[in-house]
Amino acid sequence: MNLKIEPIGIIKSSDSGLADILIYSDFEKVLGDMMIEKGTKMLIVHKNMGSSDHHQVNVSAAELVNRKGNLLVVKGINADNDSVIDVRLRS
Repeated sequence: MNLKIEPIGIIKSSDSGLADILIYSDFEKVLGDMMIEKGTKMLIVHKNMGSSDHHQVNVSAAELVNRKGNLLVVKGINADNDSVIDVRLRS
C-alpha cells in the first residue's frame, strides 16, 4: 500500500554537518504554535523520493541550531533533498 502525502517542506544538507529545513509558506502554521528555540529536540518526518527501499517515511531526531521564520537550521539529521512531511517536538 502506498500513501500519497503532500510535503510541507524540504531538507537541504550542507557541508558543515547542518541541514536547512524549509517549511513552505502555505504550511508555516505548523511551526506557529511550537515553542522552539536553540537546542530544542525535534523529530522530523521525511521521505526521500529517490530512495529504493520499501519504507515510505523516515523519522529522524534533530536539534535546532537556529530558526529564521520558516527556515530551521538543525544538526543530527542525515538527509538531503528529502520531502518534509511533519515536524514535532521531542520530549
